[in-house]
Amino acid sequence: MDESGPLRAIPRSACPAVLTKSGFYVSSAGEQRMNPAPLTGGPLQGQIALVTGATAFIGRAIALELARRGAHVVVNGRNPEAGQAVINEIAANGYSATFEQADLTNSDAVHAMVDRVAERHGRLDILVASGADASADLPFFRLFKEMRDGGFDNYIRAHWLTRVYAIQAAARVMALHGRGKIVAVGTAAGRVATVGESFIGGATGGMMQMCRVLAREQGRDGIRVNAVAMSYIWDAEPRWGPGSPALEDGHGAGMIENPRKRMLFPVHCQNIANSAAFLAGPESDAITGQTLSVNGGLSTPG
Repeated sequence: MDESGPLRAIPRSACPAVLTKSGFYVSSAGEQRMNPAPLTGGPLQGQIALVTGATAFIGRAIALELARRGAHVVVNGRNPEAGQAVINEIAANGYSATFEQADLTNSDAVHAMVDRVAERHGRLDILVASGADASADLPFFRLFKEMRDGGFDNYIRAHWLTRVYAIQAAARVMALHGRGKIVAVGTAAGRVATVGESFIGGATGGMMQMCRVLAREQGRDGIRVNAVAMSYIWDAEPRWGPGSPALEDGHGAGMIENPRKRMLFPVHCQNIANSAAFLAGPESDAITGQTLSVNGGLSTPG
């Protein structure tokens, strides 16, 4: 395989995992994950979708859902092995995907990635801007007075600029064809004042306001721009569970436990994926400039 080129979906027979009739994805290790049944001739059939930060958790679920609905999915991430694993899951159910490696915090790298996608496929129909800068030192749930000087720069880069670069690059390509769907994924802290989340809330709030402005600007080019706001995700345990940075002290543990008790309904990665896919699909053609909160009733922002 040409290591300089994109990774491609391998044949179904070579994949060590399948989607069962009961609607659960079962890995070779016997692990079950919630996944809906495949669609035939889905609403995104023939469309080209780029999902940034798609190698794990929410980004992975979004990539799988868009593929299930018929799109060819370009999976973005830093790690080619992790990207190939997602491609294998997509291929296991007869769908198509490729991988593009790019650092989302590097504007030139992101623009080059989108240019490659446009050159290879002739267009870009959907962008779901997910993921964050995993290398940044981003402490979880700290009071404003406890945050170190300059820490806000890390949050701006991870939760805002990663979306800025991807959206700007994608919108330029979409405008050439007079259509496109852009969905930015961020934390509900950008909509609801939450103690301990002043930095991440400020950064994500800026991102969401940017999406509202872009909906007005890009609408002239047939591009719809929306956002999805999420809170605690129940099946992202490696990030939120025992041993995670979020629980490194008692304060962090309390911040995690309290939302879980206050949520009326559990929220899983698949719920976020369903919402992003809705905003990326034809059912949402009359919607732009909106932020959809998927938080299990934890809060009710206007």
